Amino acid sequence: MAPVGSPPAWQPLDGSARRLRLAWGLGWPLAMAATPWWLGQGGLGLGCGVRALTGMPCPLCGGTHACAALVQGDWAAAWAANPGAVLLLVWLVLLAGQAVAEGTRGHRRTVRWPWRHPAVLAVVGGGLLLSWVLRLAGLA
Repeated sequence: MAPVGSPPAWQPLDGSARRLRLAWGLGWPLAMAATPWWLGQGGLGLGCGVRALTGMPCPLCGGTHACAALVQGDWAAAWAANPGAVLLLVWLVLLAGQAVAEGTRGHRRTVRWPWRHPAVLAVVGGGLLLSWVLRLAGLA
């Protein structure tokens, strides 16, 4: 039981909030699953705007290839494509799972999920930036 005076662990969601969580939580894995097809189509002509303008990769360059490799179960290829993006993609999958759980139950958890902690966001963001800096320096 929660101590007296503390907020409840769960708060009810209205219908639109439930639908939004379910759409995000189910849509993100479907988008990830489509990345091998997307790459097979040549990315439909879209590439990295930062690379096109500057000639340098952005922090997310290689992220689509990393996503496609993860969907196919090839962790080594995903890591080679962009280690920081792998951290980001795994974190987003956890958030999608949380959204599905909350949308299905119809309640939002008020107690912070472990992967929603600011330290986790700092590690994911730091990993993405470190990966980018190492690639720019030619060390990765």
